[in-house]
Amino acid sequence: MTTAVSRSRLPFAHLNLRRNPFGAFSIEDWTRLADVEVAEFDAMLAEPGTAVQFIGEKGYGKTTHLLAIRARFPESGYEHIDEGERGEVPVGDPVMIDEAQRLTWWQRHRLFRSRVPLVLGTHKDFTRELVKAGRQVRTVAVAERMNPERLTRILNARIEWVRRDAGGVPAVPFDTAAGLFERFGPDIRTIQYELYKTFQKMIARTSDVEV
Repeated sequence: MTTAVSRSRLPFAHLNLRRNPFGAFSIEDWTRLADVEVAEFDAMLAEPGTAVQFIGEKGYGKTTHLLAIRARFPESGYEHIDEGERGEVPVGDPVMIDEAQRLTWWQRHRLFRSRVPLVLGTHKDFTRELVKAGRQVRTVAVAERMNPERLTRILNARIEWVRRDAGGVPAVPFDTAAGLFERFGPDIRTIQYELYKTFQKMIARTSDVEV
């Protein structure tokens, strides 16, 4: 026998949300929610011997940029190298390596000297190695691409993504996003973790989020 669960007892139903909007998302959802400008790299990455590297600390948006580019190139190959693991260089056009500083020297040597276009997410600047290998290089500091306006859009887009129905949902005001940006800089991962904790504590419907 099945017992119906009232809407009021569903997690986050009081906020008109299906779940905490700042928990883990699938790669597919993460890609759809990417708020980054990457069309500017299309022409460059259509040419052999090119490389675009996104440099920044953990949580600053390197993966988001790579996933957004990946969605624009159906033939691309993508590999995220986990800490302490040895990654495999994928087959694709372009080849995309997330956490490229974890490639072995031999992997870099072979990959950088190939002609396939590259997209790297990295903590380390590989410009010298890439140029020495004969590549045309574009380097992007991801921290410089974040600002309070973009952060406000990103945070509220995550809330909208887990909306339960057409009713009202909480919102992150610009002033709150600007305060988080001043406090944590472009560290989106830490900002989202702070908001995750805030939403876990929200026990009554509210239109605005304050941290």
